[in-house]
Amino acid sequence: MKREIIGKGTWIDKIASSIINREIDIGRPLKFLSVESGLGASGFPHIGSLGDAVRAYGVSLAIKNLGYDSKLIAYSDDLDGLRKIPSGLPEWLVDYIGK
Repeated sequence: MKREIIGKGTWIDKIASSIINREIDIGRPLKFLSVESGLGASGFPHIGSLGDAVRAYGVSLAIKNLGYDSKLIAYSDDLDGLRKIPSGLPEWLVDYIGK
């Protein structure tokens, strides 16, 4: 059964609905839907890097609001190589660039 967004559905509600409809169309079970978010570990976290996590969490909540179970998977890309020393960190870290 497809659910349609009516009234004041937000863009997050529309994305959640399209994900559910896609899964139904291709015949996947809807036991739970995974939503993933990642953060690179190089540099300091900032409001821009937080955006991906906030959007993913919003989509996960919207899926739940449509009556389906959703799991948010958050990961850190800790294998992201250090290419330069972020401002504010000590210069001795230069010894670790490329390692």
